[in-house]
Amino acid sequence: MRRADLLSGVFLVALGVVSLVEALRVRDDWQGAKLMPAALAIVLVVLGAGHFVPALAAAERPAWPDASRGRRLALVFGALVLYVAALPFLGFLPATALFVLVLLGALGDFSWAVTIVMTGAIASASHVVFKHWLGMPLPSGLFGL
Repeated sequence: MRRADLLSGVFLVALGVVSLVEALRVRDDWQGAKLMPAALAIVLVVLGAGHFVPALAAAERPAWPDASRGRRLALVFGALVLYVAALPFLGFLPATALFVLVLLGALGDFSWAVTIVMTGAIASASHVVFKHWLGMPLPSGLFGL
């Protein structure tokens, strides 16, 4: 096992454990306040533990993306930045629908009909989960959605 893998694993596990302890200490009436930090802490611990598995550490490193994959990566990053910028103005539901539509249209190999149906389903499900089930206050934007 390489020293860098060992140090990365120790760091991620320690960060995950500290994050989990702090997430469990959150005192709030809203149940979702602990959910995201706790989930991320568990992911950090699992990823850190993955550095200790020799089979994973000895796996071949992936190559740097070629030009077409680099453009796709830039598209995803740009769409994410525009989504965050548009969220307060458009509101959660329309901004999420546009974000998903751009990603599925550009990255997916679906027909436009399937892309539109999937966009509606993903945006609506996200709205129901975050607004109604978790009770999160979401930006309503110009359209009040």
